Amino acid sequence: MLFKVPIIVVMLLSMMTVSCTGFNFYKKSYPESATFLLCSLRGNNSALSNAERFGFFSSTLWEHYEENLKAEIDVFGATPGYLLWYIQLGEDFPLHVAEHNKMLGIATVINHDLKSDGFTPERNAQLLKEIARGKWDGYFKEFAGKARDLKVDIYYRFGYEMNGDWFPWCEQPKLFVDAWRHAWKIFKKEKAVNVKWVFSPSVVWGQKNFKKDILPYYPGEQFVNIVALDGYNFGDNYSKYHSWESFFHVYAGSVSGLMSFNKPMWIAEIGCPSDPRRQKWLRDFLEFFDNNNCFEVFFWFNENKEGEPNFRIDGDDASLFIFREWAQRINQPEGTGENVVNAFE
Repeated sequence: MLFKVPIIVVMLLSMMTVSCTGFNFYKKSYPESATFLLCSLRGNNSALSNAERFGFFSSTLWEHYEENLKAEIDVFGATPGYLLWYIQLGEDFPLHVAEHNKMLGIATVINHDLKSDGFTPERNAQLLKEIARGKWDGYFKEFAGKARDLKVDIYYRFGYEMNGDWFPWCEQPKLFVDAWRHAWKIFKKEKAVNVKWVFSPSVVWGQKNFKKDILPYYPGEQFVNIVALDGYNFGDNYSKYHSWESFFHVYAGSVSGLMSFNKPMWIAEIGCPSDPRRQKWLRDFLEFFDNNNCFEVFFWFNENKEGEPNFRIDGDDASLFIFREWAQRINQPEGTGENVVNAFE
């Protein structure tokens, strides 16, 4: 009973912020729990199996793709609806990967690094400007043509996490927008309408906020099909700048702002270290995902990279059991959002 009044108040306040041009939540500041309750206002989820609503990345797929994809699918216990694939600037469209995924009914999501390990740091720092000025037009034209000819939807994360400080294309909002729009126009000219452009910043952290640290990078309504967030709980042992965080805390500063774009929303990268606390973390996240309508899809970063936390879902048996049980569920519950409130108890 104690939660009923806050839920009603939040919903009424939220409805008052909706305009004919979309959501304007980023103009207000909400407590963590209220931010996620806004998700229940987005309408009903489609009746998809849980397997159709998640994807993953694994570097095991860099070699022996078909064999290792089957092994990873066996780990998750279900064939996912999507698969993340990373490429660098200058690399060809991953035709073999996309064709095999198409055969299995898996949608391919291409994460395009706007850098190359074959270039010097100085050259990589110039690539955004080169793209915007047309130096890479031939490359993007060929890339778009191969994507178009596949005749299936391809999801394209151009320069993801552009609002961070860890990639050469980061922290250059005007140049990033110019490069995005220039590349987008090439795809349009090549009639690659099956390519869906995914705007995918990192969640904000520390003193950063949506209006200052995500919004300036947004290319504009007509240039974006899907908006997404990347966000991780790095745990206590990764660096002095990180500590264990709930899913809600990781994402709370970014969700309401992303809703202002009034586009389909994804979690494009998510992970939590293998740890006894991960079981509750995972249950909280999956319960939220099932019972609210913000995010249509999420992608688990199934990696245990040297120097980083072990994000693999099979890093511990308890987490693997929780995820496999969820992934194999056919019917998702029709939530009201009240389960999200309970997650804050």
